[in-house]
Amino acid sequence: MMRVHFKDRIFEWWLAANTTGFGLFLAMPGRSMDSTAYDHLTGWLPEWAWAGFFFWTGFAHLVALLINGRRWWTPIIRSCTTALNCAVYIFFGLGFLLIDPLSTAVYSYMVLIATAAAICFFRATVDTAAIFEVRRRDAY
Repeated sequence: MMRVHFKDRIFEWWLAANTTGFGLFLAMPGRSMDSTAYDHLTGWLPEWAWAGFFFWTGFAHLVALLINGRRWWTPIIRSCTTALNCAVYIFFGLGFLLIDPLSTAVYSYMVLIATAAAICFFRATVDTAAIFEVRRRDAY
């Protein structure tokens, strides 16, 4: 069976670690989401739930990166966790978009970070496609 090696994923590790860190930051004592800018977001989920959502999304992404390459199916898991990471930032940015479309938070979460996550998702799906191609060739 042919081994497949993927390019460095430092950008994806950065994204996953920062998503985990953002969850931990939101979970710290005190309320970081108590201004009116967070009204839609805290109306959807309390701050502790957002903290858990970000933490577990980032942590799952870190685990997916850690196990990636150990089995043929691990790039699929990485693709799924990267897609979830992208979705969580889009969803978070949507709360700001609904309350103030010109907020810098809209750009920060929905453009900067979600685009970074989308780039990581694209790279993960390319890796997944490569695995399927290798498996297809090895089957013959």
